[in-house]
Amino acid sequence: MFDQFLEGNQYYDYPSFEVALYSLLLALVLSSIMAFTYKFTYEGDHFSKNMFQAMILSSLVTSMIMMAVGNNLAVGFGIIGAVAIIRFRTNVQNPRNVIFIFAALSIGIATGVYGYAVAVAGTFIFCLTAIILNYSSYRVKALDSYSLECGIFEEATLETFQSKLNELCTELELQDIRQRIDRSNRYTFLFTLKEGLDIESVYEHMKMDGVEELKINRKRQLLEQL
Repeated sequence: MFDQFLEGNQYYDYPSFEVALYSLLLALVLSSIMAFTYKFTYEGDHFSKNMFQAMILSSLVTSMIMMAVGNNLAVGFGIIGAVAIIRFRTNVQNPRNVIFIFAALSIGIATGVYGYAVAVAGTFIFCLTAIILNYSSYRVKALDSYSLECGIFEEATLETFQSKLNELCTELELQDIRQRIDRSNRYTFLFTLKEGLDIESVYEHMKMDGVEELKINRKRQLLEQL
């Protein structure tokens, strides 16, 4: 058997055009369903269109690779060598995004080896589970948080300022203190507003004597709701 492999007498019979087209179209449909499930269950301020497109395109590419390799060991090693040359420098910090990308690749693998039942059933179960988790107590919830910067000279003014701000917040944290040339301190607070309050009213409420250069910036943070 090893001699036959070295002689190159074994060739892989590539799928017909109809079969290849059906596999790629199925990968496109299933990966699109998964991508829209990702968008539907996404929690955050800025939805990544690159992530959305990557899920669909990666499934198609994987399906093509699996059909091209088949049971040809030599072609498989060649593709591994070609992929090894490419360096992927994208840092995916959210493990949930990694799972969705891996699931999209799995669709491409299943359709590429003509495991259509596995691809359809796996996509259905995966998307259904993602939607159920999105409505469960283990969902990732996006909360509005803010950073406040101001300059304060007197210690008594700082105590009054923190007391007033604490009345408006559910969470308050003093993140940074910097001393300026005029010997005043520049304070940076992180806070989350109570329900029903808007940032404009907070800004007007926190204006007081002894507080200079008041700035409030809106942020978005993802918190696990346990």
